[in-house]
Amino acid sequence: MKFRLHPVLLPFFLFLIVVDGLSVYVLIFLSLLIHEAGHLVAARLAGMRVRSCTIMPYGGELIIPNRNLASKKARIFVALGGPLATGLLLLSAMLIPFPGDAHVIRIQVALLVLNLLPILPLDGGQVLCVLLEKGGSAYRTRELFLVHSILFLFVACLLLAFSLPATVPYMLLALFLLIQNISAFRFRKYEQAYAELKQKQLT
Repeated sequence: MKFRLHPVLLPFFLFLIVVDGLSVYVLIFLSLLIHEAGHLVAARLAGMRVRSCTIMPYGGELIIPNRNLASKKARIFVALGGPLATGLLLLSAMLIPFPGDAHVIRIQVALLVLNLLPILPLDGGQVLCVLLEKGGSAYRTRELFLVHSILFLFVACLLLAFSLPATVPYMLLALFLLIQNISAFRFRKYEQAYAELKQKQLT
């Protein structure tokens, strides 16, 4: 399995170092790694092979070959693996006092709230997208959910713009997610064609 950091993390972490200090940078990075470890463990338990893992500002992105061919239960389980790991870390920080626990708690709460938003590619959006599937409508459901996510993030960017510069980190994150969704929407048909070809080869 390949592991890498998304290039957008560099300016993101440089900003955090300047504004909040190195300690917050380290805590956020470790929190992202633990969150993604939750997804990786869940994928292994579900019998899915992970080709690569990319750490993003909001968590990570797993490339799992033939992911859409897995059962709905397995896909939901993998999507919830990250929030579960973050939730366990949050619970530990709340129950066990240690230096910097207040920072850890705030970071985990922020990660949980962010990742459970009902938009793609976040975990909450992944789960809701799978739950809305009916019969063979997986790709149509994902297409509609991508449109929903794009509109949601576009409105979020407009609202955040009214409070600049205080909302700069949130604006950058929203723009990053917006670009990701637009890119996924543009290549949705190629993704579907490739998945259908692989399914025919397997059957």
